[in-house]
Amino acid sequence: MEGMATGNGNYDFALPLLPTGHTFSYYFAAADVCGNSSTLPAGAPIEVFQFKILPSGNTSVLLAYSGKQDYQNTELPVYIEQLNNANIAYDIYDWEEFAEYTIPNVYSTILAYACTGTASPATLYLSQKLMDFLNSGTIDNPKNLFFSSDGFAFSQSGTPNSHPMKQLLNGYFRTFAVSTGGGGGTNGLAGPDVFSYQSGTIMCTTYSPVGTIGTEYSVYANSPDCIFAYDEVPDWYADLVPYPEIGAMNAFVFEDGPVEGHAYLYHGVCATAVQTPIFRTFYFSFDFSQLNNPAQREELFADLMDWFEVYPTSINENELPIVQSKLQTNYPNPFNPATIIAFTLAKADKVEIVIYNLKGQKVKTLLSDNLLAGNHSIVWDGKDDKGKTLSSGIYLVKMKTGKTTDTRKITMLK
Repeated sequence: MEGMATGNGNYDFALPLLPTGHTFSYYFAAADVCGNSSTLPAGAPIEVFQFKILPSGNTSVLLAYSGKQDYQNTELPVYIEQLNNANIAYDIYDWEEFAEYTIPNVYSTILAYACTGTASPATLYLSQKLMDFLNSGTIDNPKNLFFSSDGFAFSQSGTPNSHPMKQLLNGYFRTFAVSTGGGGGTNGLAGPDVFSYQSGTIMCTTYSPVGTIGTEYSVYANSPDCIFAYDEVPDWYADLVPYPEIGAMNAFVFEDGPVEGHAYLYHGVCATAVQTPIFRTFYFSFDFSQLNNPAQREELFADLMDWFEVYPTSINENELPIVQSKLQTNYPNPFNPATIIAFTLAKADKVEIVIYNLKGQKVKTLLSDNLLAGNHSIVWDGKDDKGKTLSSGIYLVKMKTGKTTDTRKITMLK
C-alpha cells in the first residue's frame, strides 16, 4: 500500500475497513531523485511494525498494561505467563499509548495495572473508562476488574471527590488510603521512610474470594500502599455508583516484614474485593510481580479467574479435565429468596456444607452426609438454623470433605 505526500514531510494513507481480530503489518520506505533510500524499521521488509484490531474473536479478557510506567517490562511478562499457563484467551492494550479509546463491551474481564499510579492524564482517562466498563455490567453478564498498583491509592490522596482516580478507588473498589499520620502511609511493608525493596508476607483473610484462607504469601516489594475498606460507599458517591450499600471485603493483610519480624502495618489491609450483582472488583496494593513465589502467584491467579468465572479457552480433546471436589457457582447470585448451591465430588466422601456470615459465625448447616462422586446441588432458602430469615448481605458457603475445603461468597438481596 502506498501513501501520498501532502507537503511538509507529511504523508496520508488510506486503509481499508479491517475486521476485528486482524493483525496489520506495515513498514515505511522512501527514496529521493538522487537514489537515496531508507526504510523504517531498518530491517524492513523482514522487520515490520504491527497493530491489531481489537477485540479478537472469542476473547473476553483484556490485559490493560502500562507501557510508560512499566518501562522496564517487569509486570507485563508476569501477566502473560499466568494467562498462557491458564490457557485463557486474551487481548493486550497499552492504556498509555493513545489519549482516547473505547473498551469494547464484549470483554467481561479486565486485568489492569499501574506500576506507580501517577495521576497523569492517561491514568485519569483509564479510571473513567474502567468505571464505565463496570457500569456496563448486568446481573446476567457481570463485569470483572482486577487492578494492581503499589502507588495508585496513595497518589490520589488529597484530590477532590470529582477526581476520577478517587471515584474509582472510593466508589468502585470501596477502598481508601490514609496518610502516615493517620495510621497508614506509602509503605505498609517496611514503613514510610523505607524506599528499598524488602521481604515479607501477606495473609489471606477469611473474607477473601481468592487465595487460601490463613495462608501467608511471600512478597518482595518497595512501596505497597496502606489501604482501608469502606463498609459501604461514602455518601458523596452514593448516588453515582451501583449498589452503594455493599462494602468491600478485606481480602489480604500485611503480616511478616522487617519491623521486628512484622510488617510496618501489621494486619493492615493490602487487598480488597467487592462483589455486587453487576460487577466484581479486586484491588491489590502491590505490583503483581511482587508476589515473588511463582507457585503462590499462579495459585492466586487461578483462584482469581475462578472467582471471575473465566475459564480456559479449550481443552485438548485427548485429555480429560481433572475432577476436583469443589463448590460451583450458585444460581441465582445474588438471590431472593433462595439459591441453588452446586458442588462436585471427585470421589465418594462425607460432605459438610455450612453457611457463615462475614463475621465468621455459623448461621446454617445445609448438609452433613456421605455422598457418591459426581455433581450435586442443595437449596438454601436464606434462613438460619432456627428458621429465621436472614438480612440482605454477603455470606460464605464452606464445603468440607475428607481432604479438601472450598469457600465461596454469595449475596442475598431483598
